[in-house]
Amino acid sequence: MTEVTLSVVSTGEAAKLPACLTAIAQQRFAGRIRVVLVRNGVDDGSDALTRTIIPDASILIQNEKRGFAENHNAALRDARSEFGMVLNPDVVLSEGCVAAFVDAMKGRRNCGMAGPLMQYPDGSAQPSARRFPRVAGTIVRRTPLRRLAERTGMSSAHYLPPPDSDRMVDWMLGAVLFVRLDAWKSVGGFDEGFRPLYVEDIDLAWRMWSAGWEVWQVPAAMAVHEHQAVTDRVFFNRRTMWHARGMLRFLRKHPGALFGPERPRPA
Repeated sequence: MTEVTLSVVSTGEAAKLPACLTAIAQQRFAGRIRVVLVRNGVDDGSDALTRTIIPDASILIQNEKRGFAENHNAALRDARSEFGMVLNPDVVLSEGCVAAFVDAMKGRRNCGMAGPLMQYPDGSAQPSARRFPRVAGTIVRRTPLRRLAERTGMSSAHYLPPPDSDRMVDWMLGAVLFVRLDAWKSVGGFDEGFRPLYVEDIDLAWRMWSAGWEVWQVPAAMAVHEHQAVTDRVFFNRRTMWHARGMLRFLRKHPGALFGPERPRPA
């Protein structure tokens, strides 16, 4: 039987969990989904709520608040399943989402990671499949020049339009990531140096490609994401500082990334 270990982290987000967990419980999937709920530093009843909806869920309690990467790594570290999944609590999966991911992975042995076709709650497409950042585009997106990019369509060079069929992409937004656990463990999972969050998903995809694994978007796997996109709306606040710090770490690790080829080649 195919097994998927699914990690959900709640940092005081119990109010968002019922819709997320109910969608997991309603998956049309012939295998087993093993849910790990990480209660991250805030005792808001998330663990009790999770067991009410998914009685056999495992609960991992972090007494001190930890970063996005560290929490998901902890949830997947000892997983013995073939596949793993990283999921935000503000995401609601379509009923066939997990099955679509598994089918896509089993048909592509080199696929190490995949993401869904993501939508906003109003049904509009969410640009969750993206190209690796480049110098000009990064400057435009993180300065007031963004307004010009939005008016002229320049941002389409970074944000990919919705696909009609499965496709390889540079990276996928970390709100929903489906991984082959052999691939995940071969690259070491998320880099926990990206804290508290941001850019760990870009870095993971870069390392997947560098190690010879592929990253795909699977439109048959659909998800609704209540994406806050704070760093896309505001030019300077605490979260934009986190994002900038993450980008600097990414560039220190991969100094040729902003100038190199579309995707890294395996060493």
